[in-house]
Amino acid sequence: MKNTILLLCMSFLASTAMATEVDSTGLEGDNLDLNAVLELFKDSESPEDFEKKLNSEGSDVNNLDLNEDGEVDYIRVIDAGDSTSHALTLQVPVTESESQDIAVIEMEKTAVETVNVQVVGDAELYGENYILVPQAKTNSVVMVNAHAWRPVRFMFAPRYVFYASPWRYRHHPKWYRPWRRVHWNVYNGRVNRHRSYCRRIQTRHFHKAHHHYHHTHSAHFHNSHHHKHGKIAGKTTSGAKTSAGGGKASTGKASTGKTSSGKTSSSSPAKSTASKKTQASPAKSSAASKATSSPSTAPQKASGRKRPGAQSDRSKSRSKSSSSRTKSTQKRQSSGKRSGSNSGGKRH
Repeated sequence: MKNTILLLCMSFLASTAMATEVDSTGLEGDNLDLNAVLELFKDSESPEDFEKKLNSEGSDVNNLDLNEDGEVDYIRVIDAGDSTSHALTLQVPVTESESQDIAVIEMEKTAVETVNVQVVGDAELYGENYILVPQAKTNSVVMVNAHAWRPVRFMFAPRYVFYASPWRYRHHPKWYRPWRRVHWNVYNGRVNRHRSYCRRIQTRHFHKAHHHYHHTHSAHFHNSHHHKHGKIAGKTTSGAKTSAGGGKASTGKASTGKTSSGKTSSSSPAKSTASKKTQASPAKSSAASKATSSPSTAPQKASGRKRPGAQSDRSKSRSKSSSSRTKSTQKRQSSGKRSGSNSGGKRH
């Protein structure tokens, strides 16, 4: 008997954990179940009554905290439309000057006593294309006619005045009492009693009501919401880059060490072989000394290597060049004297 009870408890815990993984998306919309919101709207008398129920702690539907102050946010309701369609927007004032849309309940009258309803979650909180429609218990394909719902009949009445909540950031009605936000597991267990039969679809069934909807976006919420995810992703990527950079640096040092050692090992035999060749071949050394004797290349190559016997060859070449230069100057002087004597004789 004890083992049976133990097994039942374990199976219950396992099913609860699996449900948590499936139902939770990790986005802020997890703290406002739109399935329960639609059921709460169905049980309300009017848009104003619906707003009051949304912001009552006893309803266990609202658990949003977009400005991260630890308290559940006040959701205001704003209606826009015409005689055949309505767009009922759920909105949270995040700061004095900014508000963030949560979801919109769209209603469209297709016949005298036929009204279709769909609720669309904002992409910032629920992801792309999060649309729920009420469905019958017996048939999941047929849409529920919401004409008999009390708030729908109230809003499609001839003398209905479109409701727009007068409340704003830190200015709430007297009956409102803020409460602390609870963990998602606690909230998920409490909100189950409001969940009705809804089906998720990827595209809107009707679009006329959507034309009356004007999207309101808060930059403050967007930056704070994505900053958290950016920090986690940034830490991961920076860690990966650091480790990769360290690997590259270590391999770079090792490769430079190899290349430098290779250069030194290869250059030393080259120098020794070059010295052996210069010592072994006197013909090449004499040719090199003749090349260095030229006046244009001599200053550049004279500062280079010193070979044995090079100084004697250079002195010989210098003496030869000086003797040739003296002979040429003597010839020029003698030719100049002769020309002068000849010119003087002609004048006399």
